[in-house]
Amino acid sequence: MSTLDAYYDINPVARIDQNQWDDKILELVLQFRQQPILYTPLIDWDNQQQTSGARTTRYTELLEGDVDTDEIPFAANYINVTTGVDSRARSLSSKRYADKVQLHKSNNIFQQWKLSGGRDWRPLLRAMLGQNVIKKHEKLARNSFFLQPSEFWTYAGGATSFADLAPDDTFDIGIVNEWNLRLGNTGNPIVPGDVASAKMALIPPGVTYDFMLQLPAASQNEAALWRDPKMYSGQALRYEIGSYKNIRFQEVPNNRYGENLSVLYNSGSIHYQCGVSSPILMGDGAPDPEVAADKVDEVWEVGQKDVTHYIQLESGADMSKFSKNDIVTIHVQRTTTFGVTNGVEFRSGKTVERRIVKIDTTYKRLSFDRPVMFNYDKPFVATPESTSEQTLYAFVTKARHVGFSLILGSRGGIMGEIAQPIQFYEPKPVDDFESVWRFVWDEYLGYNIWEPYLFELHFCAVTLPKIGGVITP
Repeated sequence: MSTLDAYYDINPVARIDQNQWDDKILELVLQFRQQPILYTPLIDWDNQQQTSGARTTRYTELLEGDVDTDEIPFAANYINVTTGVDSRARSLSSKRYADKVQLHKSNNIFQQWKLSGGRDWRPLLRAMLGQNVIKKHEKLARNSFFLQPSEFWTYAGGATSFADLAPDDTFDIGIVNEWNLRLGNTGNPIVPGDVASAKMALIPPGVTYDFMLQLPAASQNEAALWRDPKMYSGQALRYEIGSYKNIRFQEVPNNRYGENLSVLYNSGSIHYQCGVSSPILMGDGAPDPEVAADKVDEVWEVGQKDVTHYIQLESGADMSKFSKNDIVTIHVQRTTTFGVTNGVEFRSGKTVERRIVKIDTTYKRLSFDRPVMFNYDKPFVATPESTSEQTLYAFVTKARHVGFSLILGSRGGIMGEIAQPIQFYEPKPVDDFESVWRFVWDEYLGYNIWEPYLFELHFCAVTLPKIGGVITP
């Protein structure tokens, strides 16, 4: 296996002793190597398998004393200098993660349309569960870098929080020199076999866009420092777009719906936030597939017909704040951690983005490019940014999007702890007719800050693509 392949195999599946797995795991390992995975291979994994579930492991390190260079008398028989010794410790903890897909056999038997030439959905559900494992680990790996203390973070344009980022605080290539200074003295390469001084930056497409706009305006010598990956003597990383001042840049790819893990959607200063006043059930929110005029992008008949084809906003919602093709965030958790009062908690598992495709100004309803695939059915009392305190089921937030660049000078910044490896289950149906098929996985695993000096988080206002143009910050 090449060193590059070894880099892509650094994931919580490949790091486990293969004797502990059943045959399905080999398929999952293959998916890890083939799918657009960027954040997961950046984690170093400690395999401390236990049978007791969630746990914490404590690691102690010796602290060497300071060196006293003062002279002592020639005739001294005793000295008063003692070299100090102390210690410091850090801990690895783990949590439990799991997910499930299930199907009623009547849906399988009577399904009127075929997928991949057949009507048996069970293999599809197993494949979906494998994709769920990959997507969950990738998002958890991305979120783990936010465990770094915020004083290590940097912002474009002199901002000090997400709230301070102004529309013109886009990516500035001058920050690259600072990255080299702060991260340039580490020597454990990110990719095995790479030169010790090589650093890596994972950036969103909008940062690439703003980066390339600045290169022609740079001095001739500065612009000449950009290297296309095809000019490298070795093999380029997946999604690598080039190297600048000894930093290799990878562009985090969009998913099939145009969403990007390196964009923190609607996490900046809030333009508008209102509440959802009725429960959202899984499958709700997309236009009626039986109405020709409601085809998404005039192509897609999205979702099912026997669902609610919108989400219901509060009665006081100002619908003029929304426009078609806006990307909004649906969420239940809010945070001030990043400087925005009542800001989107993008790290929450129940935070999702959707693109608006239909606005009903009369009845205060929004429809999206695809259904909402979580249940938001637990009422809570809160005050959205728009109106007074009331009973809600979720928030809808439209805010400035924040570009997230992750810069690494070395490996080892985040350590993953595997307490119990991932396991897959196919529980037997428990109903009278054995009609509900379920496919489940779980594991005990944790992400822990280990060496906060080895990487840096940089935030900026970011340009996004939209149909027929771009969304400027």
